[in-house]
Amino acid sequence: MKRLLIAAACVALGAVGLAASSPAWADWHGRIWVGPGPWWWGPPYPYYYYPPVVTEPAPVYMQPPVTQVPAPPAYWYFCREANAYYPYVGQCPGGWEQVTPQQAAPPAPMAPPTR
Repeated sequence: MKRLLIAAACVALGAVGLAASSPAWADWHGRIWVGPGPWWWGPPYPYYYYPPVVTEPAPVYMQPPVTQVPAPPAYWYFCREANAYYPYVGQCPGGWEQVTPQQAAPPAPMAPPTR
């Protein structure tokens, strides 16, 4: 009887030592395993693929073409009776004449100052 008790104590002590020496771990389902090796019974975990990454190309912004349109000719309005241009004369009894503006002559260069 004493031998049987010693043998049972050794087996129990060996099981406790084996359980204490193996690491404890938890899987991603929240199950905890303590014991020799991470083995479980049953079907394997389902494997899910990540969804594919879908990227769209960056939008390309283009400026619309610019067409150069010449400016309409600007006119001056001259009154012959007053011998003056609009807006210096408010009314012209004989009617206004449309005149294309002339470029003003560049100013004459100034003479250097004398001392």
